[in-house]
Amino acid sequence: MKKYIFLFILFISLQSCYYPVKKDYGIYSKSLVFSKDKKWLINNIKTGVDSHHREMMSKEALQVFRDLSNGKASDLNTAKAENIIQNSIPFEPEIEDFEMLKNNTDFSFLVNIYTLKVRNSLDNSIGQQYEYKKNETFAMMDVYDIATMKKIYSFKAYSDVSVDKDQKATIFTPTTEMMTMKNFRSLLKSVKKNAVKTENIQ
Repeated sequence: MKKYIFLFILFISLQSCYYPVKKDYGIYSKSLVFSKDKKWLINNIKTGVDSHHREMMSKEALQVFRDLSNGKASDLNTAKAENIIQNSIPFEPEIEDFEMLKNNTDFSFLVNIYTLKVRNSLDNSIGQQYEYKKNETFAMMDVYDIATMKKIYSFKAYSDVSVDKDQKATIFTPTTEMMTMKNFRSLLKSVKKNAVKTENIQ
């Protein structure tokens, strides 16, 4: 009987900490088109997560784009190591950044990913709370067509968790680190789900 009570309490605790990831594509299409003749450059991810999660993000993002493009994706660090690119690329690229990529590389698209922990007041808070507290994070992916120097895709995944005054935060209450990773993986999941594969586009 005690076992069932424990499982019931555990289930309630997990349910209370469920939170949805909200999605916003803005004015852009949900789909990215992958064709055999197009190459993708994944910029360094701008994020506040720890080094372990940062490395996971980099590997997972690169793998998704490699899988969808039949291996025609590279990250900025590799491009630098191979002397294809000399400088860093900002997250709001200017005309000169696109011109450099257009004139010196054969990449077709630039992928920028960044995350932000907007609020983290629930991190390290367990037990009854004496004021309203909230964790809020988002992850965003922007894709640019290097030839036209225009943004062609923008997707934001964001989530929040809050605990009211006199309510309890538990060990199951998600931290901003956990939420950021969930938001980030929602970006990749959406890219995979909505990807359009086609033959070479002229």
